[in-house]
Amino acid sequence: MQFAGKAIRTGLLLCLLTPSLARAADPPSLETCLSCHGAGGNSITPLVPSLAGQPVLFLTNQLVYIREGVRQIPAMAGLLDKMSDDELVRLAETLAAMPAQKSDENIGTELVAQGRRLAEKARCGSCHLPTLRGQDHMPRLAAQRSDYTEQAMKEFRDSTRSGADALMSNAAVGLSDADIKALTQYIASLAP
Repeated sequence: MQFAGKAIRTGLLLCLLTPSLARAADPPSLETCLSCHGAGGNSITPLVPSLAGQPVLFLTNQLVYIREGVRQIPAMAGLLDKMSDDELVRLAETLAAMPAQKSDENIGTELVAQGRRLAEKARCGSCHLPTLRGQDHMPRLAAQRSDYTEQAMKEFRDSTRSGADALMSNAAVGLSDADIKALTQYIASLAP
């Protein structure tokens, strides 16, 4: 953990000290993002979401929420503070253009069918599209890390997620831990 923190601070410092280089190449702090969110934006780190292939508007909104303190993620505290709206949009566009991949997590195939039925009953596809690939300000769920999605769903259900969308919190009300586990296994099993 200490090494990862140093790497993040070093990456951010390099971006801040060499703004002309950062603007000439990738958006500022892209490498910093990928150090946690995985090569190509596909996370291999437990409880850290994949950002590749997410809708641009969704990513932009989340980056702004984090920068403004609406979404409080301790590991990201301060990383976006000095980034302009334009820089956040460029970062979101870059991440959205990266091809999403399935995670390397083990999927409980016995839960996938149950999760599919729950997703249909909860009408997840009405906001996230029938493929669960997301749209506009709705995130791509398909192929997202199941451990991250499970934690997020519990936070929505329990009203403990900072900056949470009220619609999603309402959608998660009444889901048991077992329901959430099945949903997240189904989501992780889908093609990105």
